[in-house]
Amino acid sequence: MTAISSVHYAKAFRRALQEGAVKEEELIGNLFRVIQHRGHAAHAKRIVECVSRELVHHHSGRWIIAETARPLTDAQREKVRGAFSKKDYMEEKVRSELVAGIRIVMDGEREFDGSLKRKLDILCLTN
Repeated sequence: MTAISSVHYAKAFRRALQEGAVKEEELIGNLFRVIQHRGHAAHAKRIVECVSRELVHHHSGRWIIAETARPLTDAQREKVRGAFSKKDYMEEKVRSELVAGIRIVMDGEREFDGSLKRKLDILCLTN
């Protein structure tokens, strides 16, 4: 059996979406049947994540990762979400090493780091 990476599944899914021959819901069902048929169910979580990213991009959205030292409150979450388009998907991650503040990564490329850890790192480098 030939190995197919999660990225290949995602790119094939997006191409099929762009062709528009099948409804999005039907395409998702077909994807799960293919994953099962090819014996890749153990990798389903990673495949679904890659496909989800492709879906967000297909709908002109961005994949936003908001990293904080502690879980966001509902009010904080809404404030952060309000800074982005409704088409964007926001994933939250708790990283205690940030100490305080927030780090935001958009599509794995652009980054805003307003964490206390970064500020302390900069302070230590200048002394």
